[in-house]
Amino acid sequence: MRLPLIALCALAATPALADYSLELTEIGKRDYYCTITVALTNNSDTTLTEINAFFLNHIGDEQVGRSKGASFMNIAPGASASATFETPNAPCSANETQVESYQMVIGACRIDNAFEDKAVCVDRMTLTAPFSSATALN
Repeated sequence: MRLPLIALCALAATPALADYSLELTEIGKRDYYCTITVALTNNSDTTLTEINAFFLNHIGDEQVGRSKGASFMNIAPGASASATFETPNAPCSANETQVESYQMVIGACRIDNAFEDKAVCVDRMTLTAPFSSATALN
C-alpha cells in the first residue's frame, strides 16, 4: 500500500511548467536605440491573446534605461511569438549589451480574448536570466 502513496507524493512534488516563459533571442542597435528581441512561449492550454509590456534595464541595482512598449499577440498553446523592444541611449553595441538584467513591466494582459488583471499574467510568467522579475504596471 505504501508504494502508490509514495508515487503520488513524487508526482505532486514535480514542479509545474510555467504558463509563459521568455527567451532573449537577439541584441542589436538601431541609431541610438539598443534593441532586444524577446520570444514568449505559451506553455498553457489557452490562447494568450495579448501581453503588452516594456522592460526596465539594469546594471547591478542601477536602472540605466526603459524600453518602448511592445506586444506579444495571439499566441496559441505550445507556440511562441517574438517582439522587439527598443531602449534609447542604453549602453550597448551592435551585438552586445552592458545591461545585466531586465525587469518586465506588464501593461495589458488578455487571455482567451478576455482582459485579465495584469497580476494574472505576472503570476503565470517564469523568468530566467537575464530577466530578473515581472511586475504589473500600476
